[in-house]
Amino acid sequence: MKNLFLIILISFKITTIQAQIPSEEFDKAKMEYKGTKSVQAKMLMRHVEIWGKITEKEAKLDTAFLKLLSIKVGITKEHLQKYLSSNNITNNEIGGDINSPVSHITVNGKKVFAKYFVIHDVSSPVFKTDFPSNINDESWSFNNVSKWTKKVTHVYLTRTGKSKAVADFSEGLRATKFELKTLGTQSRGLYIHIELVQPRVYPPGNEKNAPVAPKPGFTDAQYDRLALLYICSSFRKSEWLVPAFHANIDQKLNDSHDDPQNFETKKFTDKILEVLSEIKKK
Repeated sequence: MKNLFLIILISFKITTIQAQIPSEEFDKAKMEYKGTKSVQAKMLMRHVEIWGKITEKEAKLDTAFLKLLSIKVGITKEHLQKYLSSNNITNNEIGGDINSPVSHITVNGKKVFAKYFVIHDVSSPVFKTDFPSNINDESWSFNNVSKWTKKVTHVYLTRTGKSKAVADFSEGLRATKFELKTLGTQSRGLYIHIELVQPRVYPPGNEKNAPVAPKPGFTDAQYDRLALLYICSSFRKSEWLVPAFHANIDQKLNDSHDDPQNFETKKFTDKILEVLSEIKKK
């Protein structure tokens, strides 16, 4: 009976560890989440359900991607520049010049460059009943990047795969409740922020809090450009950033968000490996 009690106790402890709340696992002295990059990614990329509910103990991430986090970026400036040039991609589409560093904070008098790549969705515009049939087409006005100008993120990414930087990756921003309300100004520059265009529908909810996202949540074109943004920001740091979802960062905080909805982590991580391979061939 005693051994059975110990097994139950150990199992309970393991479950508790897997279900940690990110804000409670943040080391303010080091200005980072506890654990290896793989441990952090599994915590910060857990699936976000409707209303921002998070029940997954840890994100199911491919071994190949987890291995990637533990090694060097492994691409040359020449290869990356050739890839960008051959695809007619400008600096304004990828958060700035790949030759300049990303944003930074100061920890114990030392400069520490951004560590996290945060994925959001704009959760707008909202519709009362159904999504327009053309939300994934150029004809939908919200896929015009010029519509997105508010400086609450570094880059906006439309459903047609077009992106626009409203702030260079070198500029420190704060875009989550955790940064704004918990960490304060010392966190400005720790996170890189990307907003994916995604409309919402209500009911349930209302015009100010519409919870229903399209399925699939994002287009292949969005995953393709998102992967490139991740690669470019990590290249500029000379180290892989840890991807994170907005909702996970703010989990359990007052007025926390529910984004991104219907995000397919495997599509994103597969696309990173695919784009990385294409860059290396240039």
